[in-house]
Amino acid sequence: MILLTLCLVFTKKNYLSGAYAIRRSATFAYTQHVIGKFRMTATEDIRDIFSILHDGTISAWTGDKNLLTVTVDCEYLAERIDKSFDKFYVELINVFKLELDPWTNPIDLPTIVKTNYADIFKAELEILSADIKDDVVVITCNQHDTSFDYCGGNLTISCQTIKVFDQNKNELTIEQFGEICKNYWDEWSKK
Repeated sequence: MILLTLCLVFTKKNYLSGAYAIRRSATFAYTQHVIGKFRMTATEDIRDIFSILHDGTISAWTGDKNLLTVTVDCEYLAERIDKSFDKFYVELINVFKLELDPWTNPIDLPTIVKTNYADIFKAELEILSADIKDDVVVITCNQHDTSFDYCGGNLTISCQTIKVFDQNKNELTIEQFGEICKNYWDEWSKK
């Protein structure tokens, strides 16, 4: 959490170069745990998909707890499938839990956990990381629109199934998605 706070004060250029090591280690950890191994739970799939979408922004949503689709703008990965692509669609099927615990700004405001989907996704949420805690996935997010009284928060997700699709709505397996991410960072490290 301290490193995250420090990254926020850097310029975007410094953030990108300074955060590279974090991304590489997260990508390495992802590929070690996922590629070529049997998938055990939907919780792991949720964590892995949102970890791959690091730096992506949840920009739109549609649906309900039975089928919720979020649009994640993540051009640096999407264009690896097709140069004209800039987003992915993530389907959450049979959502058990979805809430946003915001980081209030100013900090002394009372924190009210958001559980209504329209409230959760009213602001665009930039994905920073995803981890499993107490059998749910907690996605750490930034939020840059100063017209809101929070600057990010922890998005908690639990659902029966998760699927990811490219911009043409072709489904990607976790392995395919992981390979796209790995190839991007392998190429980036050679620059």
